[in-house]
Amino acid sequence: MPLLIASLFQGAVFWYAVEKLFMTEIGFTAATIGVMVAIMSAVMIIVETPSGILADRWSRKGVMILGTVALLLSGVIGALSFNEVTFIVSTIFWGIFAALYSGTYDAAVYDTVIEEEGSSKGYPKYLGFLQAVEGLAFIVGALAGGLIAANLGLRETFIFSLPLIVMSIYFLLRFKEPSLHKMEVSEPVFAHIRQTFAAVLKNRFLLPVIVAIIGFAVIQETIFEFSQLWFIALATPIVLFGVISATVFSTWTAGGLIAPFFNSRTRIFVACLVLLVALAGLALSQNYWLTLAVQFTIGLLMIAFGVILSKKMHDQLPSKLRAGSSSVISTIARFILIPLSLVLTFVAQASDIFAASWMLLGIGIISVIAFLAVKDSAKLAS
Repeated sequence: MPLLIASLFQGAVFWYAVEKLFMTEIGFTAATIGVMVAIMSAVMIIVETPSGILADRWSRKGVMILGTVALLLSGVIGALSFNEVTFIVSTIFWGIFAALYSGTYDAAVYDTVIEEEGSSKGYPKYLGFLQAVEGLAFIVGALAGGLIAANLGLRETFIFSLPLIVMSIYFLLRFKEPSLHKMEVSEPVFAHIRQTFAAVLKNRFLLPVIVAIIGFAVIQETIFEFSQLWFIALATPIVLFGVISATVFSTWTAGGLIAPFFNSRTRIFVACLVLLVALAGLALSQNYWLTLAVQFTIGLLMIAFGVILSKKMHDQLPSKLRAGSSSVISTIARFILIPLSLVLTFVAQASDIFAASWMLLGIGIISVIAFLAVKDSAKLAS
């Protein structure tokens, strides 16, 4: 419960709804937004895998608290930003937060389920519920952020977010951390690092799982990071940005809740076809309501597929490697996201964001093929 409440406060960040509008107000263009995302991704690559291994060896709770402190600093610096350079510093701290967050929450949930229930059977339900709570926070934060921006100003969305982030730190301190990973860690740190990379790269069953996770993560990150660019290109009224962001963020809630529904290969196959149609629609739509429906569909399926693939991955890993392995996979996704974000925004600047959208369809096709190649397997690790 403390973890759920912490994620609720942590997700209700008001500036997410209008971040790209704020950036354009202080001088960013589509191309420099891409540079900002590339810099943030590079920071995440540097921090992500070491933070995951630190979470496995030291404390997942401690890493989550450090990450939330980085989020707080990001908000403070963002509120004080009046040019591109200062705001990029803010996003660097946000990248540190996201890197420390990556893989840590789901590993903590997985081990808690193991300790409390003796098996991982309930993991999709609990992880889906956690993501539903996060999604609810994103919705509330987006709606409130839109209202704050429209009535007080874009900068105020940063200021009013800070007390909520502080509250999330308080509830993380109240969380009783599972101890399963600590009982398993006894190797020297470099041996642990080698084991973590080997667990990800040398497990043949995990190969299609990893490819699918990486591909879907890249699509998800692109939608969440750049979603507002489509609506800016369509001259969407500013008053609608709060509702639009809330709808996109609601995919965290809806996707987490519907993940257990995809419990057969037939349903997964149909959902994959829907995803590919939606990705094509992202490039073809010239109406902001249709674009919103398409982005909602893509985000919904990315979250649901992520829950399914997360369980398949964790079932193949011992507890001492779970957070670190998740971070390794996320780091690989970031290596792909850096050039993708630069090319996407360069094409958007030279032509438009709709022409750039076809790249996401290509990534979607590769990811779907990998996802459909994933075979059911007995659980190998506890």
